[in-house]
Amino acid sequence: MSDYEERSIWDHFEELSSRLRRIVIALLVTMIIVMSLPSDLSKIAEFDFSNYTFFVSKVIEVIQESLLPEEATLIAFNWLDSFNIYVIVSFFLSFIICLPYTATQIYAFLSPALYEKERKSLLKFVLVFVFLFSLGVLYAYLVLVPATFTVLYKFVNQTRVMPFYSVKDFFDLVILELIGSGLFYTFPLILYTLVIIDLIIIDDLRSLRKHIFIGLAIITAFLTPDPTPISMILMTVPFYIIYELTIIILSHITKKKPDPIINAGLQSSLKLLEKESKVNSE
Repeated sequence: MSDYEERSIWDHFEELSSRLRRIVIALLVTMIIVMSLPSDLSKIAEFDFSNYTFFVSKVIEVIQESLLPEEATLIAFNWLDSFNIYVIVSFFLSFIICLPYTATQIYAFLSPALYEKERKSLLKFVLVFVFLFSLGVLYAYLVLVPATFTVLYKFVNQTRVMPFYSVKDFFDLVILELIGSGLFYTFPLILYTLVIIDLIIIDDLRSLRKHIFIGLAIITAFLTPDPTPISMILMTVPFYIIYELTIIILSHITKKKPDPIINAGLQSSLKLLEKESKVNSE
Protein backbone atom coordinates (compact mmCIF):
# COMPACT_ATOMS: atom_id res chain seq x y z
CA MET A 1 0.00 0.00 0.00
CA SER A 2 2.89 2.37 0.64
CA ASP A 3 4.10 2.11 -2.96
CA TYR A 4 0.60 2.93 -4.10
CA GLU A 5 0.46 6.05 -1.92
CA GLU A 6 3.86 7.31 -3.17
CA ARG A 7 2.67 7.43 -6.78
CA SER A 8 1.41 10.77 -8.09
CA ILE A 9 -2.21 11.38 -9.00
CA TRP A 10 -1.23 11.45 -12.70
CA ASP A 11 0.19 7.95 -12.38
CA HIS A 12 -3.14 6.82 -10.97
CA PHE A 13 -5.01 8.50 -13.83
CA GLU A 14 -2.69 6.89 -16.34
CA GLU A 15 -3.24 3.45 -14.86
CA LEU A 16 -7.00 4.01 -14.71
CA SER A 17 -7.15 5.14 -18.35
CA SER A 18 -5.03 2.14 -19.36
CA ARG A 19 -7.37 -0.31 -17.64
CA LEU A 20 -10.45 1.45 -19.06
CA ARG A 21 -8.96 1.17 -22.54
CA ARG A 22 -8.45 -2.56 -22.00
CA ILE A 23 -12.07 -2.92 -20.92
CA VAL A 24 -13.38 -0.98 -23.93
CA ILE A 25 -11.18 -2.91 -26.38
CA ALA A 26 -12.25 -6.25 -24.85
CA LEU A 27 -15.90 -5.16 -25.06
CA LEU A 28 -15.59 -4.08 -28.71
CA VAL A 29 -13.79 -7.28 -29.75
CA THR A 30 -16.35 -9.42 -27.91
CA MET A 31 -19.19 -7.44 -29.47
CA ILE A 32 -17.82 -7.98 -32.99
CA ILE A 33 -17.51 -11.72 -32.31
CA VAL A 34 -21.01 -11.94 -30.81
CA MET A 35 -22.54 -10.04 -33.73
CA SER A 36 -20.84 -12.40 -36.21
CA LEU A 37 -21.49 -15.73 -34.52
CA PRO A 38 -24.00 -18.10 -36.14
CA SER A 39 -26.77 -19.67 -34.10
CA ASP A 40 -25.36 -23.08 -35.02
CA LEU A 41 -21.64 -23.09 -34.14
CA SER A 42 -21.08 -26.34 -36.03
CA LYS A 43 -21.44 -24.41 -39.30
CA ILE A 44 -18.11 -22.67 -38.59
CA ALA A 45 -16.26 -25.97 -38.17
CA GLU A 46 -17.86 -27.31 -41.34
CA PHE A 47 -17.35 -24.05 -43.30
CA ASP A 48 -21.03 -24.21 -44.16
CA PHE A 49 -22.37 -20.68 -44.58
CA SER A 50 -25.65 -21.59 -46.27
CA ASN A 51 -28.76 -20.44 -44.41
CA TYR A 52 -26.51 -18.46 -42.06
CA THR A 53 -28.54 -17.30 -39.03
CA PHE A 54 -26.88 -14.99 -36.53
CA PHE A 55 -26.76 -15.97 -32.87
CA VAL A 56 -28.06 -12.54 -31.79
CA SER A 57 -31.04 -12.91 -34.12
CA LYS A 58 -31.86 -16.19 -32.38
CA VAL A 59 -31.62 -14.48 -28.98
CA ILE A 60 -33.99 -11.72 -30.16
CA GLU A 61 -36.38 -14.40 -31.41
CA VAL A 62 -36.29 -16.24 -28.06
CA ILE A 63 -37.00 -12.98 -26.17
CA GLN A 64 -40.02 -12.29 -28.36
CA GLU A 65 -41.38 -15.82 -28.04
CA SER A 66 -41.00 -15.94 -24.25
CA LEU A 67 -42.23 -12.42 -23.39
CA LEU A 68 -44.59 -11.29 -26.14
CA PRO A 69 -48.25 -12.43 -26.09
CA GLU A 70 -48.97 -14.89 -28.90
CA GLU A 71 -51.53 -12.68 -30.63
CA ALA A 72 -49.28 -9.61 -30.63
CA THR A 73 -47.14 -8.65 -33.63
CA LEU A 74 -44.02 -6.48 -33.66
CA ILE A 75 -43.39 -4.10 -36.53
CA ALA A 76 -40.53 -1.73 -37.36
CA PHE A 77 -41.58 1.87 -37.92
CA ASN A 78 -38.09 2.91 -38.95
CA TRP A 79 -35.47 1.48 -41.31
CA LEU A 80 -32.93 1.40 -38.49
CA ASP A 81 -35.14 -0.02 -35.71
CA SER A 82 -34.17 -3.65 -36.29
CA PHE A 83 -30.48 -2.81 -36.68
CA ASN A 84 -30.46 -0.70 -33.50
CA ILE A 85 -32.05 -3.54 -31.54
CA TYR A 86 -29.51 -5.97 -32.97
CA VAL A 87 -26.67 -3.71 -31.80
CA ILE A 88 -28.21 -3.12 -28.34
CA VAL A 89 -28.77 -6.84 -27.70
CA SER A 90 -25.23 -7.59 -28.93
CA PHE A 91 -23.85 -4.95 -26.58
CA PHE A 92 -25.62 -6.38 -23.52
CA LEU A 93 -24.57 -9.92 -24.33
CA SER A 94 -20.98 -8.74 -24.77
CA PHE A 95 -21.16 -6.75 -21.54
CA ILE A 96 -22.28 -9.84 -19.62
CA ILE A 97 -19.51 -11.94 -21.18
CA CYS A 98 -16.90 -9.28 -20.31
CA LEU A 99 -18.09 -8.79 -16.73
CA PRO A 100 -15.43 -11.08 -15.19
CA TYR A 101 -12.66 -9.29 -17.12
CA THR A 102 -14.11 -5.87 -16.24
CA ALA A 103 -14.33 -6.79 -12.55
CA THR A 104 -10.74 -8.08 -12.65
CA GLN A 105 -9.45 -4.80 -14.11
CA ILE A 106 -11.34 -2.68 -11.59
CA TYR A 107 -10.20 -4.86 -8.70
CA ALA A 108 -6.58 -4.71 -9.92
CA PHE A 109 -6.76 -0.91 -9.95
CA LEU A 110 -8.29 -0.59 -6.47
CA SER A 111 -6.58 -3.44 -4.60
CA PRO A 112 -3.14 -1.75 -4.12
CA ALA A 113 -4.86 1.02 -2.11
CA LEU A 114 -6.65 -1.44 0.18
CA TYR A 115 -5.62 -3.54 3.15
CA GLU A 116 -6.06 -7.31 3.01
CA LYS A 117 -9.31 -7.20 4.99
CA GLU A 118 -10.69 -4.44 2.76
CA ARG A 119 -9.81 -6.44 -0.37
CA LYS A 120 -11.82 -9.40 0.89
CA SER A 121 -14.75 -7.10 1.73
CA LEU A 122 -14.60 -5.55 -1.75
CA LEU A 123 -14.60 -9.00 -3.36
CA LYS A 124 -17.61 -10.08 -1.29
CA PHE A 125 -19.42 -6.85 -2.16
CA VAL A 126 -18.89 -7.43 -5.89
CA LEU A 127 -20.01 -11.06 -5.71
CA VAL A 128 -23.16 -10.26 -3.71
CA PHE A 129 -23.95 -7.30 -5.99
CA VAL A 130 -23.71 -9.51 -9.08
CA PHE A 131 -25.85 -12.19 -7.42
CA LEU A 132 -28.61 -9.76 -6.35
CA PHE A 133 -28.59 -7.96 -9.71
CA SER A 134 -28.83 -11.28 -11.56
CA LEU A 135 -31.64 -12.37 -9.24
CA GLY A 136 -33.55 -9.17 -10.01
CA VAL A 137 -33.04 -9.56 -13.76
CA LEU A 138 -34.13 -13.22 -13.64
CA TYR A 139 -37.25 -12.34 -11.65
CA ALA A 140 -38.14 -9.57 -14.10
CA TYR A 141 -37.64 -11.88 -17.09
CA LEU A 142 -39.68 -14.76 -15.68
CA VAL A 143 -42.42 -12.90 -13.79
CA LEU A 144 -42.49 -9.11 -14.03
CA VAL A 145 -42.12 -8.49 -17.78
CA PRO A 146 -44.55 -11.28 -18.91
CA ALA A 147 -47.14 -10.04 -16.39
CA THR A 148 -46.72 -6.45 -17.64
CA PHE A 149 -47.25 -7.39 -21.29
CA THR A 150 -50.19 -9.63 -20.41
CA VAL A 151 -51.96 -6.81 -18.58
CA LEU A 152 -51.20 -4.27 -21.32
CA TYR A 153 -52.44 -6.69 -23.97
CA LYS A 154 -55.76 -7.11 -22.14
CA PHE A 155 -56.28 -3.36 -22.50
CA VAL A 156 -55.73 -3.73 -26.25
CA ASN A 157 -58.48 -6.36 -26.37
CA GLN A 158 -60.83 -4.10 -24.45
CA THR A 159 -60.34 -1.26 -26.92
CA ARG A 160 -60.65 -3.57 -29.96
CA VAL A 161 -57.57 -2.35 -31.80
CA MET A 162 -55.12 -4.42 -33.78
CA PRO A 163 -52.28 -5.74 -31.56
CA PHE A 164 -49.37 -4.24 -33.52
CA TYR A 165 -46.49 -2.86 -31.48
CA SER A 166 -43.28 -1.06 -32.24
CA VAL A 167 -40.33 -3.44 -31.96
CA LYS A 168 -38.23 -0.59 -30.57
CA ASP A 169 -40.78 0.18 -27.82
CA PHE A 170 -40.98 -3.51 -26.95
CA PHE A 171 -37.24 -3.94 -26.43
CA ASP A 172 -36.90 -0.55 -24.70
CA LEU A 173 -39.52 -1.68 -22.20
CA VAL A 174 -37.89 -5.09 -21.70
CA ILE A 175 -34.45 -3.55 -21.07
CA LEU A 176 -35.88 -0.89 -18.73
CA GLU A 177 -37.67 -3.44 -16.56
CA LEU A 178 -34.77 -5.90 -16.52
CA ILE A 179 -32.21 -3.29 -15.48
CA GLY A 180 -34.63 -1.51 -13.12
CA SER A 181 -35.49 -4.75 -11.35
CA GLY A 182 -31.81 -5.74 -11.15
CA LEU A 183 -30.84 -2.42 -9.56
CA PHE A 184 -33.80 -2.55 -7.16
CA TYR A 185 -32.62 -5.90 -5.84
CA THR A 186 -29.16 -4.48 -5.06
CA PHE A 187 -30.55 -1.70 -2.84
CA PRO A 188 -30.43 -3.85 0.36
CA LEU A 189 -26.70 -4.28 -0.26
CA ILE A 190 -26.33 -0.48 -0.22
CA LEU A 191 -28.20 -0.39 3.10
CA TYR A 192 -25.96 -3.14 4.45
CA THR A 193 -22.85 -1.14 3.51
CA LEU A 194 -24.18 2.07 5.07
CA VAL A 195 -24.90 0.24 8.34
CA ILE A 196 -21.52 -1.51 8.41
CA ILE A 197 -19.65 1.81 7.99
CA ASP A 198 -21.91 3.41 10.65
CA LEU A 199 -23.58 6.01 8.42
CA ILE A 200 -27.03 4.76 9.44
CA ILE A 201 -28.26 2.50 12.24
CA ILE A 202 -30.70 -0.39 12.36
CA ASP A 203 -33.26 1.63 14.32
CA ASP A 204 -33.43 4.13 11.44
CA LEU A 205 -34.20 1.33 8.98
CA ARG A 206 -36.98 0.07 11.23
CA SER A 207 -38.52 3.51 11.83
CA LEU A 208 -38.36 4.45 8.14
CA ARG A 209 -40.13 1.30 6.91
CA LYS A 210 -43.33 3.12 5.90
CA HIS A 211 -41.51 6.01 4.23
CA ILE A 212 -39.27 3.67 2.24
CA PHE A 213 -42.24 1.55 1.17
CA ILE A 214 -44.17 4.62 -0.02
CA GLY A 215 -41.12 5.98 -1.84
CA LEU A 216 -40.53 2.60 -3.41
CA ALA A 217 -44.15 2.41 -4.60
CA ILE A 218 -43.84 5.85 -6.22
CA ILE A 219 -40.60 4.90 -8.01
CA THR A 220 -42.03 1.61 -9.29
CA ALA A 221 -45.13 3.43 -10.51
CA PHE A 222 -42.88 5.43 -12.83
CA LEU A 223 -40.73 2.46 -13.86
CA THR A 224 -43.63 0.16 -14.73
CA PRO A 225 -45.81 1.24 -17.69
CA ASP A 226 -48.68 -0.97 -16.55
CA PRO A 227 -51.55 1.40 -15.51
CA THR A 228 -52.83 -1.18 -13.03
CA PRO A 229 -51.04 -1.82 -9.71
CA ILE A 230 -50.17 -5.40 -10.70
CA SER A 231 -46.65 -4.73 -12.00
CA MET A 232 -45.99 -2.31 -9.17
CA ILE A 233 -46.96 -4.94 -6.60
CA LEU A 234 -44.88 -7.61 -8.35
CA MET A 235 -41.82 -5.36 -8.11
CA THR A 236 -42.45 -3.86 -4.66
CA VAL A 237 -43.42 -6.92 -2.58
CA PRO A 238 -40.28 -9.05 -3.28
CA PHE A 239 -38.09 -6.01 -2.66
CA TYR A 240 -39.81 -5.33 0.67
CA ILE A 241 -39.29 -8.96 1.72
CA ILE A 242 -35.58 -8.63 0.93
CA TYR A 243 -35.54 -5.33 2.86
CA GLU A 244 -36.93 -7.05 5.96
CA LEU A 245 -34.44 -9.90 5.59
CA THR A 246 -31.66 -7.31 5.37
CA ILE A 247 -32.78 -5.78 8.68
CA ILE A 248 -32.81 -9.23 10.33
CA ILE A 249 -29.33 -10.07 9.02
CA LEU A 250 -27.94 -6.67 10.02
CA SER A 251 -29.48 -6.97 13.49
CA HIS A 252 -27.69 -10.28 13.95
CA ILE A 253 -24.37 -8.89 12.66
CA THR A 254 -24.44 -5.65 14.65
CA LYS A 255 -25.05 -7.54 17.90
CA LYS A 256 -21.57 -9.02 17.54
CA LYS A 257 -20.08 -5.73 16.40
CA PRO A 258 -18.77 -3.46 19.19
CA ASP A 259 -20.44 -0.06 19.51
CA PRO A 260 -18.09 2.57 17.97
CA ILE A 261 -19.24 5.24 20.45
CA ILE A 262 -18.49 3.01 23.43
CA ASN A 263 -15.14 2.08 21.90
CA ALA A 264 -14.28 5.74 21.38
CA GLY A 265 -15.24 6.49 25.01
CA LEU A 266 -13.13 3.62 26.30
CA GLN A 267 -10.13 4.71 24.25
CA SER A 268 -10.47 8.28 25.50
CA SER A 269 -10.69 7.04 29.08
CA LEU A 270 -7.58 4.90 28.61
CA LYS A 271 -5.67 7.85 27.21
CA LEU A 272 -6.70 10.01 30.18
CA LEU A 273 -5.63 7.29 32.60
CA GLU A 274 -2.26 6.99 30.84
CA LYS A 275 -1.75 10.76 31.07
CA GLU A 276 -2.65 10.79 34.78
CA SER A 277 -0.32 7.87 35.47
CA LYS A 278 2.53 9.68 33.72
CA VAL A 279 1.83 12.88 35.70
CA ASN A 280 1.76 10.94 39.00
CA SER A 281 4.96 9.09 38.15
CA GLU A 282 6.73 12.42 37.50
